[in-house]
Amino acid sequence: MRITIQNPVNERKESLWFPWKGEDFEKACISLEILPSTEPNCTIVEVSDERLSTFLKDKNCNIDELDYLMKRLDSFDRDELQTFYAMAYAEKAETATDLINITFNTHCYSLVADFSDLDAVGKKMYLTEQGAVSEKELQSFDGRVYFEKLLAENPNSMITPYGILYQNKNPIQTIYDGLYFPLYHWQDEIAELQVEKNGYIQFLYLPCTQMQIEYALLRLDADALSECSLSLTSDHFPDRMLEILADQKPLCENMDNLNYFATKFREIGTQEESYVEKLIEFIKPDNQKDLKVLLDSMYEFELFPNIHTAEEYGKYIICESGHFEYDENLEQYIDFERYGQQKIANQNGAFTEKGYVLYHGYNGELAQVLWEHLGMEIPMEDFQELKLYMPLRGTTYYDENDYGDFYQVDYKIDVCPDELAEYKDEILQAIERNALPEETERGLMRYYCDQDSVNAKVKRYDFSVEEVNGQLMGVANLILNAPLDDRELARIKDEITGQASDGWGEGFEQREIPCNGKEVYVSFWSAKNWSLQTAEELGIKQQNHDMKFGGM
Repeated sequence: MRITIQNPVNERKESLWFPWKGEDFEKACISLEILPSTEPNCTIVEVSDERLSTFLKDKNCNIDELDYLMKRLDSFDRDELQTFYAMAYAEKAETATDLINITFNTHCYSLVADFSDLDAVGKKMYLTEQGAVSEKELQSFDGRVYFEKLLAENPNSMITPYGILYQNKNPIQTIYDGLYFPLYHWQDEIAELQVEKNGYIQFLYLPCTQMQIEYALLRLDADALSECSLSLTSDHFPDRMLEILADQKPLCENMDNLNYFATKFREIGTQEESYVEKLIEFIKPDNQKDLKVLLDSMYEFELFPNIHTAEEYGKYIICESGHFEYDENLEQYIDFERYGQQKIANQNGAFTEKGYVLYHGYNGELAQVLWEHLGMEIPMEDFQELKLYMPLRGTTYYDENDYGDFYQVDYKIDVCPDELAEYKDEILQAIERNALPEETERGLMRYYCDQDSVNAKVKRYDFSVEEVNGQLMGVANLILNAPLDDRELARIKDEITGQASDGWGEGFEQREIPCNGKEVYVSFWSAKNWSLQTAEELGIKQQNHDMKFGGM
């Protein structure tokens, strides 16, 4: 919802989308020069939703309180919102505090606007009162009788512009006292830090900003986190990680690391959390520094649970990994142990209590960790660069007349590859603008889902363009921790093909690129006779460049 707020001191105002994440909240407050306070520190000038505008427009409000209210409303479905507005109307709500409390009491009322099916109305009212009932109970429930009973118990039912409000048996409670925000998970926060002083509690949802910390301290009348009792909980951090975070030093001195780990987990996503837990179980880091180094290189590992001998490892590679076509009738003729020993001798791996762990990268700090915990010695190796080339298709909706002037048409015109080469710089700039913050560390490997050798060996890859024999071609630049075998190369080619056709490429080809007076669209997928080839397969010499990390 868009709300225009103004700083009443300097009269600076800005139209903002609510609710917002902590970093956006902080930027807005800095831009408007709104200082942290528990008192009203902004004026609401305009609200895009007319229903809410009725209660908030031209009111002075605390911006932190306004943000909390909008996060509460963001979770409501259509029926809950209608009930909320009806209650606010009936109770003549005047402040954000009133409105926040109403959000915690919508289960105490039923709003009825359509009386055509009293059985359905009564069943819905009963469900609101109970919170949850079984499908069988609801089907057999007499909704009409319940509605008539509730009607008799509500002689003073409230008529609102949204329908008629009927109060049920749920008690109305004052959850918010105007100072201490109740626990509320707006989104799936990574971790929650409970901050307590003199029996009063506030919550920080990690990762958090310094301004959010300041607001929490103001509400607790504390000058620093060291004056408070802190406790950390998380449904995302593994138990061993929580132990390390709590044991090393006081939480109040550890906010930078807590925010780092929370940000890291937000980046990797929930599907990777089980892998992180396994990795910690394999490596057994015992301090935050080692844990941080491990997470920074987490994708460079392969884990083989319950593999504890060379024979088991050899049998897994031959029989289960997919590297070979295996005939079980030949098992008695295969020396799995010898094969496993040969593989291990040429790898950076170690057996642990949980199984075999294999490392494909090089990180000086991590090498020390692996040596200390597993006795694994990692030789220093340079990253390798691999490029996969693909033809481009350029199109435009601009034609050129006899005088060299461009005019717009309603059909596509192909832009040939040699002309595209003239627009190389503009296309590279467009690719750079298309990059997302979550792609900073690994590029498009951020979206690779399998925990396999490809994930471990490919540090990152990004799309780019290069001029080849006078024509512009698309290229996927891969940074490798170790060389890819034929199976791994085929797998990463499939992944890149998917991104070129349906993922990254599908979005990029819809963005116009200003090029010499006309707009050009570039597709990494739709060229005729499309293919994805190495420089060797294409019959050219690979153009190597300086490798850059953290955004390309």
